[in-house]
Amino acid sequence: MNQQQLLSLLKRYDAGTCSKEESVLLERWFAERSAAEDWHWESEEERLLVQQLMRSRIEAQLFATEKPRRLWTVKKIAVAASIFLCFLTAIGLYVSYRIDDGTTLSHTEQAVEPGSQAAFLTLADGSTIRLDDAQTGTLFDENGVAIKKLDDGELLYEVGGGGTPMAEQGNVPINTISIPRGGQYQLILPDGTKVRLNSASTLVYPNAFVGDERVVSLTGEAYFEVAKNEHKPFKVKAGDTEIQVTGTHFNINAYADEQQVTTTLVEGGINVLKKNQEVALQPGQQAVSRLDDSPISIETVDTDYALAWLEGDFVFENQDIKTIMKNIARWYNVDVIYESSAPTTRKAFGGTYTKSKGIEELLSHLETLSNNTVRFKLKERRVTVIM
Repeated sequence: MNQQQLLSLLKRYDAGTCSKEESVLLERWFAERSAAEDWHWESEEERLLVQQLMRSRIEAQLFATEKPRRLWTVKKIAVAASIFLCFLTAIGLYVSYRIDDGTTLSHTEQAVEPGSQAAFLTLADGSTIRLDDAQTGTLFDENGVAIKKLDDGELLYEVGGGGTPMAEQGNVPINTISIPRGGQYQLILPDGTKVRLNSASTLVYPNAFVGDERVVSLTGEAYFEVAKNEHKPFKVKAGDTEIQVTGTHFNINAYADEQQVTTTLVEGGINVLKKNQEVALQPGQQAVSRLDDSPISIETVDTDYALAWLEGDFVFENQDIKTIMKNIARWYNVDVIYESSAPTTRKAFGGTYTKSKGIEELLSHLETLSNNTVRFKLKERRVTVIM
């Protein structure tokens, strides 16, 4: 999507003439933009209120002549107003910040049945292919690059030995693969690197790696098995963090709502960079890079916990309920709100749960683990957590 297309979409959103799909995609961009700028919500309720305002056109809500309802405090109105002003004024910044690095609007807000091998592939011309509906065989073949869907559903990039004319001109097409909530997908990049993407994740990459490095951009979670090439380092950009390797196996968790990038090394060696910091990881180590200015932390971990999602499991290791509910929301496509009648202490949960089971059973299991100090109400696509 180029700058003109983005501006057109923003204007149509403001005028209320966007299609439902366009509105969802734009709101997803807005959510990711918010996280990238390190905006913090004081509560899940506040986030949902602002999201609701967006869907009913923020400007009309904020500047209506009628007296606002008591539900809106002065602080909440200020938060929503500042977000709306940023939304209007950040268009030019977004074009340079997002479009230049190849990131496009994603389909991660859409949802599929949990456990589905589902993904959307957006090509350089803006056209989109729903991969789980596409037939096996060649999906795209142009300028020496062929994109194929294999019999097992995996996406494969094949680059001709002579390179691509567009690459020689310094204009390499950028592709984006987006995984909806509840989905997972795997692909083989043009250099032979294998990537497995978790639910609600987006990977941006060129359809041919040219020059002296291989660079991709990730939002969400992915497991990489990087093809070795000592002369052309492989780099993953996740927010303000960069992971550099030549050939290795590692997992990155970089969801926008986590406020940190967690990198777990399984095999080989990697360097994790953030601004003027750089740390080297050994197998079995995990680096945590937060969105603030705190230094990158390193600890030795059991990698099975970080990779549990590859085996179809939730693994809760000393996690609080809000951290757990973020994972549940991505997988089961639900919104989560919290109710609390009294101040509560942080309660940690532990255990393993298969993701193939239904959300009702999982919530019941969590209630039991908490000795019923935490209760859940599930209505349609919303979970209310009562503490």
